[in-house]
Amino acid sequence: MATLHISQSTDCWVDLFERPNFQGRRLRLFGPQDYLNLRVGSDGWGDEVRSLVVGPGAYVQAFAELFFHDSIVWLVPGQRVPDVIGLPTEEVLDSLRLSDRPPFASEPGFDAYARTHGAPPPPMKLHPGAP
Repeated sequence: MATLHISQSTDCWVDLFERPNFQGRRLRLFGPQDYLNLRVGSDGWGDEVRSLVVGPGAYVQAFAELFFHDSIVWLVPGQRVPDVIGLPTEEVLDSLRLSDRPPFASEPGFDAYARTHGAPPPPMKLHPGAP
């Protein structure tokens, strides 16, 4: 018999707002999940997200098109962006990757994360005696 499991990462989310300073309609996206070529889909919502809030357990990788290897911006848990115009890029961002952990050194986008936020701590060892 098949089963369908639901993620238990309840703190892995990002709230998107249609206007600066967290005003207007809000859409919450849950992760871990990739949102490629992001579509909000609500009637009357413009073609841009203007502000956002990152959940307490989310790491958000923002990038253009499908080029997640070339991450443009990384947002970290609890980060609030009152106006996306202030993000350190002139690129058009249209895709998000939500994760419940920072990237590992071997993963796409790690270099962009490390440039902005420093290298995350190494992964925990599962066995006390493991190298």
